[in-house]
Amino acid sequence: MQNLKIRFQLHDLLFFLLLVLSFYFTRNMMCRVMMVLFFGYTVFRQMASNRKAPIPFFYAGFLVFILYGAMNIFFGNVIDSGVARTMVISLFLNLLMIYAIVQYIYMQDDIQKTLTITELGIFTTAFVVVLLSLKTITSGRLGGGTEINANVLSILCVYGFILCLYLRKIGKLTRQAYLLRLGFYFISVLLTGSRKGLIMIFLASMIIAFFNNKKKALRIAVVGLASAVATYVAIMNIGFLYDIIGVRIENMLIYLVKGTATEGSLLSRLELVDIAKPYIERKPWTGYGFDCFKTVSGVGGSGKVGAGEFGYYAHNNYIELLFGGGIIGLVLYYIPMVYLLKKLFKKTKVDRAIPYLLALFIAKLAIEYAYVSYYERVDAYIVAVILGCVLICKKSADAEAELK
Repeated sequence: MQNLKIRFQLHDLLFFLLLVLSFYFTRNMMCRVMMVLFFGYTVFRQMASNRKAPIPFFYAGFLVFILYGAMNIFFGNVIDSGVARTMVISLFLNLLMIYAIVQYIYMQDDIQKTLTITELGIFTTAFVVVLLSLKTITSGRLGGGTEINANVLSILCVYGFILCLYLRKIGKLTRQAYLLRLGFYFISVLLTGSRKGLIMIFLASMIIAFFNNKKKALRIAVVGLASAVATYVAIMNIGFLYDIIGVRIENMLIYLVKGTATEGSLLSRLELVDIAKPYIERKPWTGYGFDCFKTVSGVGGSGKVGAGEFGYYAHNNYIELLFGGGIIGLVLYYIPMVYLLKKLFKKTKVDRAIPYLLALFIAKLAIEYAYVSYYERVDAYIVAVILGCVLICKKSADAEAELK
């Protein structure tokens, strides 16, 4: 299906396996083993070749955010030190893996190859989920009976969708493979029942189309709107799609228009925000410790959570960060993200991949009002891929400047 035209080396294989296992399982023993193997081999290659590792500001910014969480534990400014400590350790591991992935990409010095392997990892993960879900694919949210969360799968499929657009642009996919791939990702998003996934696809597609042809911005907007309407009509009139995602879209629109919600998912999210607000108002600057909202939310999958049990996290990155780290923690987390966003905007004309990565990153940030991403390993790896590509662009630009 794909015209890869790349030669897989050991490092590439380790990267591919790291992505697939982490995307599907997120955290288990196989993922940990792959993390150790990939990190170890990356450092070994660096030492063997005596390569100078680039140290972008992003590392320092993310490290300060982690140290802030550790400092709150040290001074007893947390609700549950055990929960907060576990999260700080997890965030530090994420930073180590971001470092390893960025160094791998920098050593390869090939954006096309990196994004080809990344898309292949996403496609492999999604394809395995579909195969495992064939018996129930029209009777429930895709991914529900597997190791991967339906919302995470949906977001991954959006990333795959965007990368497919790029791979077609540079000729890495034939027209037939491109259409099959796009269709697979789009249908998978619908079958996950994820509203966030649909929003991300249309938002990212509009951004990409705008960057590729700014002179036709109005036409692009009209085509985008027409596509959104056609998708809405389809999911509202095809029985199984309505049951999976149509009813969720319908409830979201009712909430946006009337301000009231009847769907369990929306009600839970609104309840979680209401629970968090008084806590945040009492300690707006420092919060109560990373990941500690689940210790006080009191809401779980079957209703109220009993003593000694953890409830839901906030389902909102901003609320989760405000509760866990206060305004200081929120700002510290988003400083490196804004840094990366700024770098992407500056590099849009350096490489054809950058507008696609920019669209992907903006779409990711746009749906964080309904998704907690700051500790997700999947998000950390995708951010690392973007950062690595940005550093390659900088290296290319610096090399051209020296020649001139």
